[in-house]
Amino acid sequence: MIVQELAHPSLLINHEIFDIRQLKEGDHIYAWRTRSELYSHHGIYTAIDRVVHFIGPKAKGPVKACKKCGYKRKMHGGVIETCLDCFRSGSYVLYVYRYGMSMRDLQLSSHVLCQTCTIKESKPASEVVKTAKEKLEVGFGTYNLISNNCEDFATFCKTGTSFCQQAYRR
Repeated sequence: MIVQELAHPSLLINHEIFDIRQLKEGDHIYAWRTRSELYSHHGIYTAIDRVVHFIGPKAKGPVKACKKCGYKRKMHGGVIETCLDCFRSGSYVLYVYRYGMSMRDLQLSSHVLCQTCTIKESKPASEVVKTAKEKLEVGFGTYNLISNNCEDFATFCKTGTSFCQQAYRR
């Protein structure tokens, strides 16, 4: 499996290809959900082969329980923890959302409309994981594609403020 930083290969700032073993606890990861790359699914990498993410009702997933993590498609949605395979849901490439980018780097990257990097700083990884795990218990509200979705969840875990840059390009 390949992990890439930033959504667009044409964006050269901090662009690398990683081995999956280089993912770190607390990373905000995402995978494109359709072949046309219309939207991506976001989550927080919490441990080896584990991701906490927020899904909407009728989310894709196995009808029978996954043999690796036990995930079985839920019709009501919510915050869940699954293995990377269930999180990816068929997507081959994983990406890492970038935090703490300088204004200069963002301005240089603006020609490709980088929607997966921000000047906002991330909380320490242990706090990010703790927030994600807490939301497993208490939830993250009602899923809404525009105003409370998986990217809102992941950015909230990382910064304490939810925001979704995908919503701005819809």
